[in-house]
Amino acid sequence: MARDRGRYLVASGVALWGAQLGVIAVPLTAVTTLSAGARGTALLAATMALPFLILGLPVGAWLDRVRRRPVMIASDVIRAVSLATVPVAYWLDALTFAHLWLVVFVNGVATVFFDLGTQSHLKDLAPADQLVRANGRLATLTQTALICAPPLAGWAAGLLSPAAVLASASAGYAWSAAWLASLKTPEPTPAASSQRQPLLADIRDGVRFVRRQPVLLAVLGAGCLVNFGTSSFMAVLPAYTINDLGWTESQLGLYLGAGGAGGLLGAVTANRLAGRLGAGRAVTAMCLVIAPVAAVLPLTGRPVPGYLAAGAWGLIIYKIGFDAVLMMSFRQAVTPSHLLGRVNGTMRVLLTGAVMAGATCAGATAAPLGTRGTIIVAAVALGLVWVPIVLSPLPRMSTLGIEPATADASAPVRVRRG
Repeated sequence: MARDRGRYLVASGVALWGAQLGVIAVPLTAVTTLSAGARGTALLAATMALPFLILGLPVGAWLDRVRRRPVMIASDVIRAVSLATVPVAYWLDALTFAHLWLVVFVNGVATVFFDLGTQSHLKDLAPADQLVRANGRLATLTQTALICAPPLAGWAAGLLSPAAVLASASAGYAWSAAWLASLKTPEPTPAASSQRQPLLADIRDGVRFVRRQPVLLAVLGAGCLVNFGTSSFMAVLPAYTINDLGWTESQLGLYLGAGGAGGLLGAVTANRLAGRLGAGRAVTAMCLVIAPVAAVLPLTGRPVPGYLAAGAWGLIIYKIGFDAVLMMSFRQAVTPSHLLGRVNGTMRVLLTGAVMAGATCAGATAAPLGTRGTIIVAAVALGLVWVPIVLSPLPRMSTLGIEPATADASAPVRVRRG
C-alpha cells in the first residue's frame, strides 16, 4: 500500500502541474494570441469554476457509489485529449476564443470528477495514522506546482508560445492517467445498489453533515472569502500586468511563483505552527495576517514595486498552503468514508461558487472600475477573511480535538476547547 500511495501522490502531483500550467497558459493564450482583455480572461476564469458549481453535489454523491480510481483515469484522459486540441489549432492558425472556452469548460467538468475522486480516494490508501502525513505530502506537491509551474509557464510561453505550454500540460495529464492505472491496491467495494437510498437523499446527507458542524462552517466562510478575493484578483491579473503595467510573461510568472513559494512554506510549516499555537489559534492568526497584507494588492506595480507586491502575494498564498494541510485533514478525519465524497462535493460546490462569483464580479467590474478597481474589490474580500473565524468557537480551541466520526450526518462534531 505504501508504494501505491507514493505513486498515487506523484500522479496527483503531475496532474496538478498540468492544471497549474494551464491556469497561466490559457489566459496568456487569450491575451497574446486572441487579443482578449480583462473581460475575456475573467470569462475563462468563471468557466473553469462553473462545472464545480453545477456538478459538485451530484458527482460527490455518485463517487461514493463507484470505484474512484477508474473515474480519475478517465478524467485525466479527457483532459489530455481536449487540451491537446488547443496547440494543434494554434499551429494550424485556426484557434478561436470559442474553441478555447469550450476546452476550458470540458477540462473543468473532467476536473470535478478528478479532484473529488482525489480527495476521497486518498483515505483508501492511507491508514488513519498516516492520513495527515499523506495530506501534508499532497499539499507540498500542490504548492511545489504552484511555485514552479507559474514561472516555468511564463518563461516557456515567452520563449516558445503559450500553446507549447498547453501541449506539455496535456502530456502531463496522459502521464498521470498511466501511473494511476498501474496501482495495485484494490479499492473498497461500494455498497450494493439494493442497499442505496436515492441519489438526492445522498446529496441531502452531505449538505446536512456540513451544515451542522459549526467549526467547519466557520472555515467554509473564511474559505469562501479567500476564494472570492483570489479569483477576482487572478481573473484580471494577466490583463493588468501585461496590458497596464507592461510586464512580460516571464515577470508575471515570477510574481505568481512568489505566491507558490508562500504556499509551499505554509504547507511545510502548518503542523508545526498548529502544534505550538494550537490549531484554532493558528488558523485565527493566519486570517488576521491577511487583512493588512491584502491592501498591497491594488498597489502592485504602482507605487509598490513588483518584488514587494510579490512578497505580499506570497503571504496571502501562505495561508492557502497552511489550510491545505490542516483543514483537509480535519474534513477527512471528521467524515466517515462512505460520506466523504458527498461532504467533499458539498464543500467544493460552495468554495467553487465563491471562485466563480469572484471571477464573474471581476468581469462585471473591469469596465466600469478598471482593473485596479476590480483588484480593490478583491482586496476588501481578503481583508474580511478573519470575520467568520473570530465569530466562531475556533479561536478558543487549542486543538480541533475531533472525536471519531459517526455515520449519522445530523450529529455535530464535538471539539475540545483549550
